Amino acid sequence: MMKRGRGSRGSAKMRAYVYLRLSVDKEDGKAQSIEAQRHAIEAYALRNGIEIVEEFVDSGMSGQSDKRPAFNRMIAQATDGTNPVGIVLLYRLSRMARNMRIFFNALDGLADEGVEVVSITENFGEGRAKRLGQTFTAFVAEQGAVEASIFTAKSRRENARQGFYNGGPVPFGYETYVAKKDGDKERMKLRAVPAEAAVVDQIFDWADMGRGGRWIVKALNTRGTTLRGAKFSNGNLAGILSRITYTGVYYDKTMDDDGNAPDPEDWIAVPCPPIIDQARFDRVNALRASRNPRRNPPHIVAGTTMLTGIAKCGTAGCACAMTIRTGKGGRYSYYVCANRVNKGQTCATPSMRREVLDDLVLDTVEKQLLAPGRLQSLLADVLNLSDQKRVQREQELSHARAEQTRLRTAIERLLILVETGQMGPRDPIFAKRMDENRSALATATVRIDTLETQLAKGSRKITPATISSFGELLSAKLRDDDATLRKDYLRMLVSEVTVSNAQITISGPKAVLENGICNGVPRLMGTVPIFDREWCRLQDSNL
Repeated sequence: MMKRGRGSRGSAKMRAYVYLRLSVDKEDGKAQSIEAQRHAIEAYALRNGIEIVEEFVDSGMSGQSDKRPAFNRMIAQATDGTNPVGIVLLYRLSRMARNMRIFFNALDGLADEGVEVVSITENFGEGRAKRLGQTFTAFVAEQGAVEASIFTAKSRRENARQGFYNGGPVPFGYETYVAKKDGDKERMKLRAVPAEAAVVDQIFDWADMGRGGRWIVKALNTRGTTLRGAKFSNGNLAGILSRITYTGVYYDKTMDDDGNAPDPEDWIAVPCPPIIDQARFDRVNALRASRNPRRNPPHIVAGTTMLTGIAKCGTAGCACAMTIRTGKGGRYSYYVCANRVNKGQTCATPSMRREVLDDLVLDTVEKQLLAPGRLQSLLADVLNLSDQKRVQREQELSHARAEQTRLRTAIERLLILVETGQMGPRDPIFAKRMDENRSALATATVRIDTLETQLAKGSRKITPATISSFGELLSAKLRDDDATLRKDYLRMLVSEVTVSNAQITISGPKAVLENGICNGVPRLMGTVPIFDREWCRLQDSNL
């Protein structure tokens, strides 16, 4: 016979909370839907003269988790000191929890307030026998959940190994379809949705051209393109640009039998239809990394001033950056030594009108770097392969591919640290290492493309026509009407402009030219490491 709880008063009905939970449609091989639980509990309450005060429902939530909103709210209300009820009614004791720690914390907390937990389908007796029965039942429930979790994890891993999708949010650009049926089990795969895939391709194309996130978001929203009905934002755009799934593979990270997240080398690669090629994905993410405000100040990343961040003072003992100052009410802009402006120090480097220095740098790059004769001297040996050079390039290609694999693994390891909560995405160390690895990965990818093209084309030499066409295409990019795009292409060719009282020195990475002559006008990419060979306007810089 059930005792009256603290919620009863004399002959008044006993007051009770009802807790209902279901994590799947079937548990223990028996149908236990929320509606079935509710119907059985209501009938029990009617037979025993119990007044149901409130119902708490957690649907689709595991009993092993303590992050159940309705359950936590019920425990808080039942133990708040106001004695709202004397009973908590459950269909089975396992509905409360499948974790002994959670179960006994809740059971003891309720008991301290005189609230009795009643399972309408189980009889545990009274006194010590009741506690023993509850303990045994809670243990069996937890063990059953552990075994089910192990079985589910094994099934999910095998499902992934066979190339099937294990569920979860479907990335924009894809949809799921039934690829195979095993009895009642439907095995799913991803396939591209042409309309959405075209949007993804356009987004990456814009990003590859150097368009910023805000510009892309505005362009998409202006023309009425939506993210499955929602407007595009900087946040969801960043998610698209960083999603490796678009390269034709995603990684299943189902936990192992001990409930631990697998190491990156144990992730299961699941193929899917590619929307973006790997090289373009790497270029875009390297460019995004190079524009990260933690790496470069926002005014350098987003501004249209041509030489901000790369113009340096060349006076001996100074070597600081040059900043922009205006005159005549903002009608004129000047590049000025930052030390002279900020610290009042004397510096022999003269101030230079912004448009004068910008045009001087552009003209020098066009006339001295992109001129056919100059390009011929810089790139004459790119496709001129002797047997010795072929062996050398094959070895270099092997090393570059190994470095590419190492960097991709390093990036995956950093992401798993964030996913497992060992490191936050805003951690400065994480941001620094991720930026460095992505930039280095883009450089390695570009070098691989160059070497593969060189080896594929054998001993064909660069012709004057090839040189002329290449120079003209780059010159057109440097004179584009879009100031941001023009600035980005110049920065791809020029890494530093040193201004002194005696001369102006312009230098930049040679790897961009080598890759461009093989594969066409180079796409915008991330910062090239400073150890790369550089060109300089003076002939002796490459001797």
